[in-house]
Amino acid sequence: VSNRCDVVSAALATRLGICGPVQTIPTACAAGNYALARGVDLIRSGRVDVALAGGAEAFSRLAFVGFVRLHAMAPDRCRPFDRERKGLLLGEGAGILVLEEEGRARRRGARAYARVLGYGLSCDAYHITGPHPEGRGAAEAMRRALESSGVPADQVDYINAHGTGTPNNDRVETLAIKTVFGERARRVPASSIKALTGHMMGSSSAVEAIACALAIDRGVLPPTWNLEVPDPECDLDYLPREPRALRPRVVLNNSYAFGGNNATLVLARP
Repeated sequence: VSNRCDVVSAALATRLGICGPVQTIPTACAAGNYALARGVDLIRSGRVDVALAGGAEAFSRLAFVGFVRLHAMAPDRCRPFDRERKGLLLGEGAGILVLEEEGRARRRGARAYARVLGYGLSCDAYHITGPHPEGRGAAEAMRRALESSGVPADQVDYINAHGTGTPNNDRVETLAIKTVFGERARRVPASSIKALTGHMMGSSSAVEAIACALAIDRGVLPPTWNLEVPDPECDLDYLPREPRALRPRVVLNNSYAFGGNNATLVLARP
């Protein structure tokens, strides 16, 4: 019996007959993006042609009680970027994406929903549960993602925000986006789907990467549900209540986690 954190992944690999590298990356709420970044690295290095990457999270009484004790749980609704937001609500689920080398995908006639252009990782090195108050780590993850992708900030058409609905996180993420995008920050649509799905913790950024890919494929940006009275400190285009018809070319998927783990994935139209 193994006590390593990849025991569940190893069991799945055995069940599915997958013989390549198996790894679990325990970076809390950013784990999905970290797993996708690892899959991209394995493909680019030539170690694998195909990778299954993502995250899964089951509802946990321990997590529920922990967030209540941290005063981070909303008493009624999750309201990302709203002036009356009071916290997150937990969800559960899984999101797995098939990553494949482009030439191989073309040869077998696979349908591509999006291309992964690059990613950026950083660590706040500030606090175990709270983000850096100036959003330094969040901004650095976005900058590194754009640099690794070779995409200038003025070509980003949509940002899937981490947007947990907690007072501190939403304010800091807004500040980080302004830091990276400057004057253009208010013209880049952004939204959080966590009011619709709940915060799925380890699977959240993987599910949100799927939402980004579908936004690219279908030409619809998901809304920030329950955003009714915008917070003056969260004054970006956060798509309140209604989806928006727009087929983005380049999308950022932000995820930030306890321990200061930050990850931004860059997806583009195939």
